[in-house]
Amino acid sequence: MARLCLAAAISLTPLAAPAAAQAAAAASVSAASPAHPAAMAGKGGLNLLVQGANWEVLQTARYANGKWAPTKQLFKSWSFYDFTDVVQNGRLRLFIEQPTGRDVTLEEATQNPDGSWPAPTPMHGLAPVPVTSKPTRNYLAAAVVGTHVHLVYIDTNGRLMHTMEQSNGTWTAPDQVAPGGAYRNDWFESLSAASVGGGLQVAAVDQIHRTVLHTALGANGRWTPWSNVLSWTGTPRHWGMPIRVAMAGFGSSLQMVVLTNGQVAQYHTIRSPNGHWNTWDDINARVDFNHAGFIGTVLNEVTAVNVAGNLQLVFASDDDRSTLFHTMRYANGAWPRATLVQHYTHMSAWRPAGVAGSSG
Repeated sequence: MARLCLAAAISLTPLAAPAAAQAAAAASVSAASPAHPAAMAGKGGLNLLVQGANWEVLQTARYANGKWAPTKQLFKSWSFYDFTDVVQNGRLRLFIEQPTGRDVTLEEATQNPDGSWPAPTPMHGLAPVPVTSKPTRNYLAAAVVGTHVHLVYIDTNGRLMHTMEQSNGTWTAPDQVAPGGAYRNDWFESLSAASVGGGLQVAAVDQIHRTVLHTALGANGRWTPWSNVLSWTGTPRHWGMPIRVAMAGFGSSLQMVVLTNGQVAQYHTIRSPNGHWNTWDDINARVDFNHAGFIGTVLNEVTAVNVAGNLQLVFASDDDRSTLFHTMRYANGAWPRATLVQHYTHMSAWRPAGVAGSSG
């Protein structure tokens, strides 16, 4: 899933909107929206979390009927770097990186049945991650594989690390993802994790080699060597520098989306069960972000979610309005036009800079 919740987060900057006006608008949207327990999207829906510039976490959802829930605030934290989420046993779970002095603490929270949220608490069994230099924003990704949640993160040395929640609620000691091979010491910029065919698959942006790498955790507990995705898919014409990757599992197949630093450079591919990768498909040519209102330079955040067999995507832009866009890739391969999320749920008081989601 993806970054800045973008599993499910969005990073925002507040605009000067009166609190009373925000509350009134949110109330009017709420009155028109279908009721769902625990503020979850429900079957066939998309959950979306948003990070605000004042460290608030916001939540919305896209229901199976295409309507969006009102945006609500969950809680405030004085500071954190990044977060992601998953849905497990019908409950939405949130994971964050919380700076504590010169360390980073991995914390979690699970949404209550009534829709409320407790404050995040440290993940049992995980020691704080030392910050060896100036603190930087790291990246988290999580996936539910079988009955266990797996969490992957980029540590302060740029390495990809992996931990898994055990049945007693504690987390395994972190191990390095794919420690062997030519790419093991590269500095990774973005990552994504997905449950595919009953196993964990991970992808990361490697800007040193201007590519995206892929690996999988085998049943024997060993990682496959990093594979350069471009060596299988070829390089699109407007590739540029990759900046974000997002993935979702569909049975034994994997769908991947990559953003690069070009205005028309958003790409989609599929990895088949036999390991074959399709050539890249140009997403903008399919969904037309400009028609939906995109006037910026780069779409710089994305989350990808399997919702009832269809790939749902939410993008965040870097334009002066920091707009969010939603689109889908249906199971039959068809793409509808992109739509502006702010047309459907009240976010006028914030400026999104990142996105992440999970399936209801």
